[in-house]
Amino acid sequence: MARRADGGIRLRPVGTHKRRQTAPTYSPAGTGCPAFEQAVENLYKVQNEEAFWTLMGALNYALEMETHVLVPLQTALTVHNMPAPWTEHPVPAEKAKGLQLWTLRNDKGRTWLPLFTSGAAACGDRSTAARPMADYTLQDAMELALSTPGIDGVVLDPWSHSATLDGALLNGLLHAGHTPEEPGDEEADAGKEAARKGCWEQAVECFEKAAELGSAMGLSRLADCIYKGRGTRPGRTQARRMWKEAAESGEVLSMIALGDDCAARGETGRALIWYRKAREAAAHMPDIEYTPQVCLRMAQTETRYTSRKKALALAAEARQGFALLAREQEPDAAQWLAEAEQLIRELTAEPPAQPAAYDMDSLQLD
Repeated sequence: MARRADGGIRLRPVGTHKRRQTAPTYSPAGTGCPAFEQAVENLYKVQNEEAFWTLMGALNYALEMETHVLVPLQTALTVHNMPAPWTEHPVPAEKAKGLQLWTLRNDKGRTWLPLFTSGAAACGDRSTAARPMADYTLQDAMELALSTPGIDGVVLDPWSHSATLDGALLNGLLHAGHTPEEPGDEEADAGKEAARKGCWEQAVECFEKAAELGSAMGLSRLADCIYKGRGTRPGRTQARRMWKEAAESGEVLSMIALGDDCAARGETGRALIWYRKAREAAAHMPDIEYTPQVCLRMAQTETRYTSRKKALALAAEARQGFALLAREQEPDAAQWLAEAEQLIRELTAEPPAQPAAYDMDSLQLD
Protein backbone atom coordinates (compact mmCIF):
# COMPACT_ATOMS: atom_id res chain seq x y z
CA MET A 1 0.00 0.00 0.00
CA ALA A 2 1.01 3.63 -0.47
CA ARG A 3 -0.70 6.76 0.91
CA ARG A 4 -2.04 9.17 -1.69
CA ALA A 5 -1.50 12.90 -1.57
CA ASP A 6 -5.21 13.40 -0.80
CA GLY A 7 -5.02 11.13 2.23
CA GLY A 8 -6.41 8.02 0.58
CA ILE A 9 -4.55 4.75 0.33
CA ARG A 10 -3.47 3.50 -3.07
CA LEU A 11 -3.39 -0.26 -3.47
CA ARG A 12 -0.61 -1.93 -5.38
CA PRO A 13 -1.28 -5.35 -6.88
CA VAL A 14 0.69 -8.06 -5.10
CA GLY A 15 2.85 -10.50 -7.04
CA THR A 16 2.26 -9.00 -10.47
CA HIS A 17 5.89 -8.03 -11.08
CA LYS A 18 7.70 -10.75 -13.01
CA ARG A 19 11.45 -10.96 -12.74
CA ARG A 20 13.31 -11.13 -16.01
CA GLN A 21 14.50 -14.67 -16.73
CA THR A 22 18.28 -14.90 -16.89
CA ALA A 23 20.10 -17.21 -19.27
CA PRO A 24 22.26 -19.91 -17.67
CA THR A 25 25.74 -20.64 -18.94
CA TYR A 26 27.18 -24.02 -19.81
CA SER A 27 29.13 -24.24 -16.54
CA PRO A 28 29.00 -25.77 -13.03
CA ALA A 29 27.14 -22.69 -11.83
CA GLY A 30 24.67 -22.96 -14.71
CA THR A 31 23.67 -26.07 -16.62
CA GLY A 32 26.27 -28.51 -15.29
CA CYS A 33 27.13 -31.27 -17.77
CA PRO A 34 23.84 -32.99 -18.69
CA ALA A 35 25.43 -35.52 -21.06
CA PHE A 36 27.71 -36.89 -18.32
CA GLU A 37 24.98 -36.86 -15.69
CA GLN A 38 22.58 -38.80 -17.93
CA ALA A 39 25.26 -41.30 -18.99
CA VAL A 40 26.42 -42.10 -15.46
CA GLU A 41 22.82 -42.39 -14.23
CA ASN A 42 22.14 -44.85 -17.05
CA LEU A 43 25.26 -46.84 -16.11
CA TYR A 44 23.96 -47.23 -12.56
CA LYS A 45 20.64 -48.52 -13.91
CA VAL A 46 21.82 -51.11 -16.42
CA GLN A 47 25.53 -51.73 -15.61
CA ASN A 48 26.52 -53.27 -18.92
CA GLU A 49 29.27 -52.74 -21.47
CA GLU A 50 27.13 -50.56 -23.73
CA ALA A 51 26.37 -48.18 -20.85
CA PHE A 52 30.09 -48.00 -20.02
CA TRP A 53 30.97 -46.96 -23.57
CA THR A 54 28.12 -44.44 -23.55
CA LEU A 55 29.75 -42.93 -20.46
CA MET A 56 33.12 -42.82 -22.23
CA GLY A 57 31.41 -41.10 -25.16
CA ALA A 58 29.82 -38.57 -22.81
CA LEU A 59 33.22 -37.82 -21.26
CA ASN A 60 34.73 -37.36 -24.72
CA TYR A 61 31.89 -34.99 -25.54
CA ALA A 62 32.51 -33.09 -22.29
CA LEU A 63 36.16 -32.71 -23.29
CA GLU A 64 35.17 -31.51 -26.79
CA MET A 65 32.82 -28.96 -25.22
CA GLU A 66 35.59 -27.59 -22.95
CA THR A 67 33.36 -28.40 -19.98
CA HIS A 68 34.37 -26.82 -16.67
CA VAL A 69 34.39 -28.62 -13.30
CA LEU A 70 34.88 -27.61 -9.68
CA VAL A 71 37.99 -28.92 -7.89
CA PRO A 72 37.99 -28.75 -4.04
CA LEU A 73 40.94 -27.12 -2.29
CA GLN A 74 42.55 -27.90 1.07
CA THR A 75 42.95 -24.32 2.27
CA ALA A 76 41.59 -21.75 4.72
CA LEU A 77 38.09 -20.58 3.88
CA THR A 78 38.99 -16.88 3.94
CA VAL A 79 42.31 -17.00 2.13
CA HIS A 80 40.95 -15.57 -1.13
CA ASN A 81 38.51 -13.09 0.40
CA MET A 82 35.88 -14.27 -2.06
CA PRO A 83 32.12 -14.14 -1.48
CA ALA A 84 30.34 -17.35 -0.53
CA PRO A 85 29.22 -19.78 -1.71
CA TRP A 86 32.38 -21.06 -3.35
CA THR A 87 30.46 -23.11 -5.90
CA GLU A 88 29.17 -19.87 -7.40
CA HIS A 89 32.43 -17.96 -7.03
CA PRO A 90 35.25 -20.50 -7.52
CA VAL A 91 38.93 -19.60 -7.60
CA PRO A 92 40.16 -19.19 -11.21
CA ALA A 93 42.52 -21.96 -12.27
CA GLU A 94 45.45 -19.60 -12.75
CA LYS A 95 45.12 -18.37 -9.14
CA ALA A 96 44.73 -21.89 -7.76
CA LYS A 97 48.17 -23.03 -8.88
CA GLY A 98 50.23 -24.21 -5.94
CA LEU A 99 47.25 -24.56 -3.59
CA GLN A 100 46.84 -27.95 -1.94
CA LEU A 101 44.09 -30.14 -3.38
CA TRP A 102 41.44 -31.78 -1.20
CA THR A 103 41.29 -35.51 -1.91
CA LEU A 104 39.40 -38.65 -0.96
CA ARG A 105 41.02 -41.89 0.22
CA ASN A 106 39.29 -45.26 -0.07
CA ASP A 107 39.65 -48.36 2.10
CA LYS A 108 42.24 -49.77 -0.30
CA GLY A 109 44.55 -46.83 0.34
CA ARG A 110 44.08 -45.21 -3.07
CA THR A 111 43.70 -41.44 -3.34
CA TRP A 112 41.22 -39.75 -5.65
CA LEU A 113 40.68 -36.15 -6.69
CA PRO A 114 36.97 -35.25 -6.61
CA LEU A 115 35.62 -33.26 -9.57
CA PHE A 116 32.15 -31.74 -9.48
CA THR A 117 30.17 -31.00 -12.63
CA SER A 118 27.75 -28.66 -10.85
CA GLY A 119 27.39 -26.59 -7.72
CA ALA A 120 24.55 -28.84 -6.58
CA ALA A 121 26.82 -31.90 -6.84
CA ALA A 122 29.50 -30.17 -4.74
CA CYS A 123 26.94 -29.28 -2.06
CA GLY A 124 25.84 -32.91 -1.73
CA ASP A 125 28.00 -33.39 1.38
CA ARG A 126 29.00 -31.08 4.23
CA SER A 127 32.68 -31.79 3.64
CA THR A 128 32.61 -29.88 0.34
CA ALA A 129 29.49 -27.70 0.59
CA ALA A 130 31.44 -24.77 2.09
CA ARG A 131 34.89 -25.72 0.85
CA PRO A 132 36.87 -23.44 -1.50
CA MET A 133 36.65 -24.60 -5.10
CA ALA A 134 38.83 -23.99 -8.12
CA ASP A 135 37.40 -23.68 -11.63
CA TYR A 136 39.19 -25.91 -14.16
CA THR A 137 38.29 -27.27 -17.55
CA LEU A 138 37.71 -31.01 -17.36
CA GLN A 139 40.82 -31.59 -19.45
CA ASP A 140 43.01 -29.45 -17.18
CA ALA A 141 41.58 -31.13 -14.08
CA MET A 142 42.32 -34.59 -15.47
CA GLU A 143 45.87 -33.55 -16.37
CA LEU A 144 46.27 -32.05 -12.89
CA ALA A 145 45.35 -35.39 -11.32
CA LEU A 146 47.81 -37.24 -13.55
CA SER A 147 50.65 -34.84 -12.78
CA THR A 148 50.12 -34.62 -9.00
CA PRO A 149 52.13 -37.19 -6.98
CA GLY A 150 50.04 -39.42 -4.76
CA ILE A 151 46.80 -39.08 -6.74
CA ASP A 152 45.59 -42.28 -8.41
CA GLY A 153 42.76 -40.79 -10.47
CA VAL A 154 39.57 -38.74 -10.28
CA VAL A 155 36.04 -39.36 -9.07
CA LEU A 156 33.33 -37.29 -10.72
CA ASP A 157 30.42 -36.19 -8.50
CA PRO A 158 31.29 -38.55 -5.60
CA TRP A 159 28.21 -37.70 -3.49
CA SER A 160 25.67 -38.89 -6.06
CA HIS A 161 25.88 -41.14 -9.11
CA SER A 162 29.65 -41.04 -9.53
CA ALA A 163 32.25 -42.22 -12.01
CA THR A 164 35.77 -43.19 -10.93
CA LEU A 165 38.54 -42.90 -13.52
CA ASP A 166 42.01 -44.25 -12.79
CA GLY A 167 45.20 -43.13 -14.49
CA ALA A 168 44.85 -45.55 -17.39
CA LEU A 169 41.35 -44.32 -18.24
CA LEU A 170 42.44 -40.70 -17.89
CA ASN A 171 45.35 -41.23 -20.27
CA GLY A 172 43.06 -42.99 -22.71
CA LEU A 173 40.53 -40.15 -22.70
CA LEU A 174 43.14 -37.42 -22.95
CA HIS A 175 45.59 -38.87 -25.44
CA ALA A 176 43.67 -41.24 -27.68
CA GLY A 177 43.85 -39.79 -31.18
CA HIS A 178 40.98 -39.78 -33.65
CA THR A 179 41.23 -42.73 -35.99
CA PRO A 180 38.65 -43.57 -38.67
CA GLU A 181 36.64 -46.59 -37.49
CA GLU A 182 34.43 -47.42 -40.48
CA PRO A 183 35.11 -47.70 -44.24
CA GLY A 184 34.83 -44.27 -45.80
CA ASP A 185 35.33 -42.31 -42.58
CA GLU A 186 38.80 -41.19 -43.66
CA GLU A 187 37.41 -39.82 -46.93
CA ALA A 188 34.53 -38.15 -45.08
CA ASP A 189 37.00 -36.47 -42.71
CA ALA A 190 38.96 -35.19 -45.72
CA GLY A 191 35.72 -33.80 -47.14
CA LYS A 192 34.94 -31.99 -43.90
CA GLU A 193 38.41 -30.44 -43.88
CA ALA A 194 37.93 -29.25 -47.47
CA ALA A 195 34.55 -27.77 -46.52
CA ARG A 196 36.13 -25.80 -43.66
CA LYS A 197 38.43 -24.22 -46.24
CA GLY A 198 35.53 -23.43 -48.55
CA CYS A 199 36.70 -25.90 -51.22
CA TRP A 200 33.25 -27.31 -51.90
CA GLU A 201 33.97 -29.13 -55.15
CA GLN A 202 36.82 -31.00 -53.46
CA ALA A 203 34.56 -31.68 -50.47
CA VAL A 204 31.89 -33.17 -52.75
CA GLU A 205 34.45 -35.50 -54.34
CA CYS A 206 35.56 -36.73 -50.93
CA PHE A 207 32.00 -37.23 -49.71
CA GLU A 208 31.14 -39.15 -52.89
CA LYS A 209 34.08 -41.51 -52.28
CA ALA A 210 33.05 -41.92 -48.66
CA ALA A 211 29.46 -42.70 -49.64
CA GLU A 212 30.62 -45.27 -52.20
CA LEU A 213 32.57 -47.00 -49.42
CA GLY A 214 29.43 -47.20 -47.29
CA SER A 215 29.97 -44.24 -44.95
CA ALA A 216 26.62 -42.94 -43.66
CA MET A 217 28.39 -39.77 -42.51
CA GLY A 218 29.79 -39.23 -46.01
CA LEU A 219 26.36 -39.85 -47.55
CA SER A 220 24.72 -37.36 -45.20
CA ARG A 221 27.35 -34.71 -45.91
CA LEU A 222 27.02 -35.28 -49.65
CA ALA A 223 23.24 -34.87 -49.38
CA ASP A 224 23.76 -31.59 -47.55
CA CYS A 225 25.95 -30.29 -50.39
CA ILE A 226 23.38 -31.36 -52.99
CA TYR A 227 20.49 -29.83 -51.03
CA LYS A 228 22.28 -26.47 -50.75
CA GLY A 229 24.01 -26.57 -54.14
CA ARG A 230 27.50 -26.40 -52.69
CA GLY A 231 30.11 -27.65 -55.13
CA THR A 232 27.50 -29.46 -57.20
CA ARG A 233 24.15 -29.02 -58.89
CA PRO A 234 21.30 -28.64 -56.37
CA GLY A 235 18.72 -31.39 -56.13
CA ARG A 236 16.47 -31.47 -53.09
CA THR A 237 14.56 -34.63 -53.97
CA GLN A 238 17.82 -36.52 -54.38
CA ALA A 239 19.16 -35.05 -51.12
CA ARG A 240 16.07 -36.16 -49.19
CA ARG A 241 16.41 -39.69 -50.52
CA MET A 242 20.08 -39.81 -49.47
CA TRP A 243 19.35 -38.38 -46.01
CA LYS A 244 16.69 -41.04 -45.42
CA GLU A 245 19.16 -43.76 -46.37
CA ALA A 246 21.76 -42.33 -43.98
CA ALA A 247 19.15 -41.94 -41.23
CA GLU A 248 18.32 -45.64 -41.47
CA SER A 249 21.95 -46.27 -40.46
CA GLY A 250 21.55 -44.06 -37.39
CA GLU A 251 23.31 -40.98 -38.79
CA VAL A 252 22.16 -38.11 -36.55
CA LEU A 253 22.90 -35.15 -38.84
CA SER A 254 20.71 -36.64 -41.55
CA MET A 255 17.79 -36.87 -39.09
CA ILE A 256 18.22 -33.22 -38.16
CA ALA A 257 18.42 -32.26 -41.84
CA LEU A 258 15.20 -34.15 -42.61
CA GLY A 259 13.53 -32.37 -39.71
CA ASP A 260 14.71 -29.00 -40.99
CA ASP A 261 13.43 -29.82 -44.46
CA CYS A 262 10.00 -30.72 -43.06
CA ALA A 263 9.95 -27.53 -40.99
CA ALA A 264 10.81 -25.45 -44.07
CA ARG A 265 7.78 -26.95 -45.82
CA GLY A 266 5.51 -26.21 -42.87
CA GLU A 267 5.30 -29.83 -41.71
CA THR A 268 6.07 -29.06 -38.07
CA GLY A 269 4.71 -32.35 -36.72
CA ARG A 270 6.91 -34.46 -38.98
CA ALA A 271 9.85 -32.18 -38.20
CA LEU A 272 9.46 -32.81 -34.48
CA ILE A 273 9.35 -36.58 -35.09
CA TRP A 274 12.73 -36.39 -36.86
CA TYR A 275 14.22 -34.20 -34.12
CA ARG A 276 13.09 -36.70 -31.47
CA LYS A 277 14.68 -39.53 -33.44
CA ALA A 278 17.91 -37.50 -33.60
CA ARG A 279 17.79 -36.93 -29.83
CA GLU A 280 17.36 -40.64 -29.17
CA ALA A 281 20.24 -41.57 -31.49
CA ALA A 282 22.55 -38.88 -30.09
CA ALA A 283 21.94 -39.92 -26.48
CA HIS A 284 23.97 -43.12 -26.95
CA MET A 285 27.06 -41.32 -28.28
CA PRO A 286 27.00 -37.52 -27.88
CA ASP A 287 29.33 -35.58 -30.14
CA ILE A 288 30.00 -31.89 -30.64
CA GLU A 289 29.34 -32.40 -34.36
CA TYR A 290 25.62 -32.96 -33.85
CA THR A 291 24.54 -32.83 -30.18
CA PRO A 292 24.41 -28.99 -30.04
CA GLN A 293 22.09 -29.08 -33.08
CA VAL A 294 19.86 -31.62 -31.34
CA CYS A 295 19.76 -29.42 -28.22
CA LEU A 296 18.80 -26.34 -30.22
CA ARG A 297 16.10 -28.00 -32.30
CA MET A 298 14.47 -29.66 -29.28
CA ALA A 299 14.54 -26.36 -27.38
CA GLN A 300 13.01 -24.51 -30.34
CA THR A 301 10.27 -26.97 -31.22
CA GLU A 302 9.28 -28.71 -27.98
CA THR A 303 10.93 -27.80 -24.68
CA ARG A 304 10.24 -24.06 -24.88
CA TYR A 305 6.53 -24.90 -24.66
CA THR A 306 6.86 -27.22 -21.67
CA SER A 307 9.68 -25.76 -19.54
CA ARG A 308 11.42 -22.45 -20.13
CA LYS A 309 14.15 -23.43 -17.65
CA LYS A 310 14.97 -26.65 -19.51
CA ALA A 311 14.80 -24.88 -22.87
CA LEU A 312 17.32 -22.30 -21.66
CA ALA A 313 19.64 -25.06 -20.46
CA LEU A 314 19.48 -26.76 -23.87
CA ALA A 315 20.07 -23.44 -25.64
CA ALA A 316 23.06 -22.69 -23.40
CA GLU A 317 24.63 -26.05 -24.23
CA ALA A 318 23.96 -25.47 -27.93
CA ARG A 319 25.52 -22.00 -27.78
CA GLN A 320 28.66 -23.40 -26.16
CA GLY A 321 29.06 -26.03 -28.88
CA PHE A 322 28.40 -23.68 -31.79
CA ALA A 323 30.84 -21.09 -30.42
CA LEU A 324 33.58 -23.73 -30.35
CA LEU A 325 32.69 -24.97 -33.85
CA ALA A 326 32.66 -21.40 -35.19
CA ARG A 327 36.13 -20.93 -33.73
CA GLU A 328 37.25 -23.91 -35.83
CA GLN A 329 35.68 -22.42 -38.98
CA GLU A 330 33.06 -25.16 -39.20
CA PRO A 331 30.62 -24.38 -42.05
CA ASP A 332 27.26 -22.99 -40.88
CA ALA A 333 28.39 -22.86 -37.22
CA ALA A 334 27.99 -19.07 -37.12
CA GLN A 335 24.43 -19.39 -38.40
CA TRP A 336 23.60 -22.04 -35.79
CA LEU A 337 25.18 -19.86 -33.09
CA ALA A 338 23.02 -16.91 -34.14
CA GLU A 339 19.92 -19.11 -33.90
CA ALA A 340 20.86 -20.23 -30.38
CA GLU A 341 21.46 -16.67 -29.23
CA GLN A 342 18.17 -15.54 -30.76
CA LEU A 343 16.31 -18.29 -28.92
CA ILE A 344 17.95 -17.28 -25.64
CA ARG A 345 16.89 -13.67 -26.21
CA GLU A 346 13.32 -14.79 -26.85
CA LEU A 347 13.22 -17.01 -23.78
CA THR A 348 14.66 -14.34 -21.49
CA ALA A 349 12.55 -11.48 -22.81
CA GLU A 350 10.26 -10.06 -20.15
CA PRO A 351 6.67 -11.06 -20.91
CA PRO A 352 4.44 -8.12 -21.86
CA ALA A 353 2.49 -6.64 -18.97
CA GLN A 354 -1.16 -7.62 -18.95
CA PRO A 355 -3.51 -4.60 -19.01
CA ALA A 356 -5.31 -4.14 -15.72
CA ALA A 357 -9.06 -4.65 -15.70
CA TYR A 358 -9.45 -1.47 -13.68
CA ASP A 359 -7.49 1.59 -12.63
CA MET A 360 -5.71 0.74 -9.39
CA ASP A 361 -5.09 4.43 -8.68
CA SER A 362 -8.83 5.04 -8.47
CA LEU A 363 -9.19 2.67 -5.51
CA GLN A 364 -8.87 4.25 -2.06
CA LEU A 365 -9.90 3.52 1.48
CA ASP A 366 -11.65 6.28 3.39
